[in-house]
Amino acid sequence: MLLSVVAAALLLGVFASGCASMRGGVEGDFGRAAQQIGSAAVSAQLSLQVFADGRNTTAATDTALSDMLEEVDQAVSATADREVDTPDQGTLRAEVLQAANTVTGQIIRGRDIVAGVGEQPELTAVAAELGRAGTELLDLGDRLEAAG
Repeated sequence: MLLSVVAAALLLGVFASGCASMRGGVEGDFGRAAQQIGSAAVSAQLSLQVFADGRNTTAATDTALSDMLEEVDQAVSATADREVDTPDQGTLRAEVLQAANTVTGQIIRGRDIVAGVGEQPELTAVAAELGRAGTELLDLGDRLEAAG
């Protein structure tokens, strides 16, 4: 139940902030994508922590992580499809896409561990990495939106 509430709140934040292709120019679009990916990373972190604490099932955790992968995928598609006008914008796009690749890899690793391929200490490390990446992406998103 707690996981559902947390995931719903974070997803609401993702949708409220919007995804790419809204106002704010290229930088704003990349900022929103970074925020969407960052929110997904933080949501995945919370899902893994709740699972590690024994407060959620394997199935519910896997579903939450699958949903977060879908969020990242949507942001990646919007970012990859967004045309850029300058080399700096191309660099920003590459940065967001690389961060998304890192988050995707960590979420997939978390799913594997939840499914029994890995050990508890590794789950904690994956959750910590997702939290770190999520925070960095949320900060990047804020900076880019302010610049856009």
